[in-house]
Amino acid sequence: MIPALFLYCSFLVVALKALSEKGKKKRYKIVGFKQGVGILQSRNILETYGIKIKKELPLVDACLCEVEPHNAKVQQLSEDPFIEYIEDDYEAAIQVMPYAVSVKPKGQEIPWGVKKISALPVWKVSKGDKVRVGVVDTGVDLDHPDLKENVKEACGFLDCKNVIDDNGHGTHVAGTIAALDNDIGVVGVAPKVEIYSAKAFDKNGKSTVSGIVEALNWCLKKEVQVVNMSFGIKNNSITLRRAVKALHKSGVVLVAAAGNAGGENSLLYPAKYPEVIAVAACSQDGRPANFTSTGPEVDVTAPGVDILSTYKGGHYKLMSGTSMAAPHVSGAAALLLSIYKITCEQVKEILKDSAEDLGLPKEKQGAGLIDVEKAVMSINKFRRGKDEGI
Repeated sequence: MIPALFLYCSFLVVALKALSEKGKKKRYKIVGFKQGVGILQSRNILETYGIKIKKELPLVDACLCEVEPHNAKVQQLSEDPFIEYIEDDYEAAIQVMPYAVSVKPKGQEIPWGVKKISALPVWKVSKGDKVRVGVVDTGVDLDHPDLKENVKEACGFLDCKNVIDDNGHGTHVAGTIAALDNDIGVVGVAPKVEIYSAKAFDKNGKSTVSGIVEALNWCLKKEVQVVNMSFGIKNNSITLRRAVKALHKSGVVLVAAAGNAGGENSLLYPAKYPEVIAVAACSQDGRPANFTSTGPEVDVTAPGVDILSTYKGGHYKLMSGTSMAAPHVSGAAALLLSIYKITCEQVKEILKDSAEDLGLPKEKQGAGLIDVEKAVMSINKFRRGKDEGI
């Protein structure tokens, strides 16, 4: 009886200790500074309040800080005249449906989505040559035979700094944008673009605002012209909005998945931001996917059901989600930019103006299904902008 009681008490002590340690788990807050506050000054301010910096986020004039639960100094910090805001480091998730089918293409197959958006006729003019596309995702299979020639650089933004795609999502997204026209597997919308892989999402398809902002900053430094964001966040993050505005101001085309929440007014961020091209998903018959998020912020629709593309380990899979729709638009934007020198705002306007009306409410389709061939044809009206220095 006594030994049993002893074992029970020992177990109870260990359990209580574990709960105590769990309660002490580090939490993180993003501290945003007002414009004009330099890095050195921001460090000094946080040091004054005894706040430890985990990482600096220079793109958005902010720092990710370690904060103990119920820390009174955080409240004091929020009242400092140099602080603009303090918010949680919100979680983000890739926007893919939880089912996928492995496929072994015979020879080379052009996915239905690439055909649906009329990308093929544009290849006679350009295949996206020399346009840089940033893919903020789970990484890319750097050795995939249908991608490796187009992946120019990769960088990791998780604590482990891993760049390998241990999920498969990022490789699938990259393939829809830029799978090679090489007689094997599949072909992407713009098979000659240069892919810059920013791994900000882990093997479970999760990330944080701070990790995404670091990835976006890297994309900006690499002078990418398009960034694909096949992920979503429920919370309206001030930090992420600052990053989006910074890239938009620099002329980067930003494309994001609308989200897979379904229902009305269900768009996620960053797709909700006006600087971003928000992409809803449709099936092969042009109907909205039953999972696609809807709302007044939807800009365009693209194929997102049973999309065949590259996958980790040199494989190929059919996957669905607004995650799969967004890269069709990123590839289309790259094709436009490879043919004409136009601004990010013009890219968005042209894609919307030339989209095919699917006869659906705007909240479900935006302007409609993108049509790359019509977009290229309609772009001539913007050529006069060259005379104005564009």
